[in-house]
Amino acid sequence: MIMDFLERSTTSENDVATSWLYALFAANLYRFCPQIDTVNYPDIYRRLVTSRYRASDDQLSEVLPVKQEVLVGLTSYIEQIKGRPGIVATFHTGSYRLLNRVMCMQGLQVAVVMSSEIIAEQGDYLFAQHAKMENAGALQLIDADASNCLIKLLGALRNGYHVLVYMDGNHGSIPAKDGADSEEVPFFNCNLLVRKGLAVLSHKRNIPIYPILSSLDDQENTLYKSYPTISPNSEEPLEYYISRVFRTLYTHLQEVISSKPEMWEGWLYVHTMPGKRERSNKTRRYQSYWPCRVGTRYYMMISPRYTCQEIGKLSFLCMRKWKRLTRQMKS
Repeated sequence: MIMDFLERSTTSENDVATSWLYALFAANLYRFCPQIDTVNYPDIYRRLVTSRYRASDDQLSEVLPVKQEVLVGLTSYIEQIKGRPGIVATFHTGSYRLLNRVMCMQGLQVAVVMSSEIIAEQGDYLFAQHAKMENAGALQLIDADASNCLIKLLGALRNGYHVLVYMDGNHGSIPAKDGADSEEVPFFNCNLLVRKGLAVLSHKRNIPIYPILSSLDDQENTLYKSYPTISPNSEEPLEYYISRVFRTLYTHLQEVISSKPEMWEGWLYVHTMPGKRERSNKTRRYQSYWPCRVGTRYYMMISPRYTCQEIGKLSFLCMRKWKRLTRQMKS
């Protein structure tokens, strides 16, 4: 909500590259994908904002805005996994907010893991929308921030629910200080530290993981990409399985957003996810500066360290002019 407010209050159509959210987006994209020319950043960012609003509009639509042929393809996959409840692993890509609705329409019982903040904002509406659906599977919401989240998740699985989890969410149990509950996974040009609890649970309780990601086709229509089941094997060492799970899932994410980076909302908050960065020499080589403003205050964000320093209006205007000049020279 705060980020949405800042976005609305500080950015105009002609000033998109000076908002706080744009600075976060640019720093994150530059950190992970320095090969993308910065001249393309404003257009990618505009498409990302459009994608976010589209995801919200799709969620509010009374008629499911998904083509029948897409549903047919997903139905085939769902029929394969219907008899064995498991963890449906997805990311905040495309029209991700529709996935639980699509799954319920296919007859699955679905438990969605989401933050307490989102449950407070959207929970009543989701249940009201679900109540209007005919012959739909049951819907349950699980608070990712609650101390009994794991118990609720296991209970849902025992009761025949498929549990929908956003793997790139930045909510959940507080990570251990020593990093013992985290797994390092490569993601584009950097590494992320992701919580490995779900992979551990999958291995110990023999729970399958079903990856499904949302994206858009060339005609800007919603589509869903389903991937082979990740099945635990009792003979596979736990640490190998954890590595396989997250490398596989984040490879799927990379495949979806490599050609369409605007599909992933994570560019706005991936800095809040723990990560191991490159050595200092390499970090300096990729360092860059992004002017941004919030209301009448002006800042310089330093990428990829995510530090922010307040500057004067004249310095801000000079830096913004320099950024525009360098983009023009590149183009």
